[in-house]
Amino acid sequence: METTAKLEYGPLEVEIHAFDDENYQKEVLDLIQFIEDNQESLEELEGGDEDAKMERPKVEGTSLEEFTENGNEDDEEIEQESGPFSDISSKLRVPEIELERWFYIDSDRDEPPVIYLDEIGNIGERKTDRQRVASLALLYIWHECYEVDRVKSSALKDALELSDISSSGMGNMYQGDGDRYFDRRGRGPSATVGLTPPGRRQARKVLRRFVQDEESD
Repeated sequence: METTAKLEYGPLEVEIHAFDDENYQKEVLDLIQFIEDNQESLEELEGGDEDAKMERPKVEGTSLEEFTENGNEDDEEIEQESGPFSDISSKLRVPEIELERWFYIDSDRDEPPVIYLDEIGNIGERKTDRQRVASLALLYIWHECYEVDRVKSSALKDALELSDISSSGMGNMYQGDGDRYFDRRGRGPSATVGLTPPGRRQARKVLRRFVQDEESD
């Protein structure tokens, strides 16, 4: 389904068109920030009407609450991106300093991401559970920080081993719920894996759970 976000402020009228699988949250928030930063100039174009007020974006088919976790992000100050985890931190409301403590990413994007398991703690009692949780987190980091949707299965195995998580019997993690979370293609050396939309949602839950576990300790 195509979604249209329409924002009107005085003489300014902007429409953003996107499909369900496209992320248009940032564009809407950037427009809101632009209007707030240039409010005086826009009011002058309107003819100096001091009572001109910004209308809330009108969204057809999707509520504004879907842009953010609590629907109030448009009222908050949008901080300038700083570190490699800033996008994830903003989207998930996970402290960036915690992400930097839990994960390593190569600044040149040549080496795979790594989980600092000693910092996160127990992520599962069974080997299959640990592999699945770690793979969800690693593939999400690849997606968000490396801008890579799919990686070779061998690269994911390397990332698990570097994270001190055994990759033996890795095929078992794709069974059950894993079949919904992971999109596998090809065989042998050419095999690749990525996250399905449910897999990305589950990965976000995993990262938030890391925070909850940290706060409960």
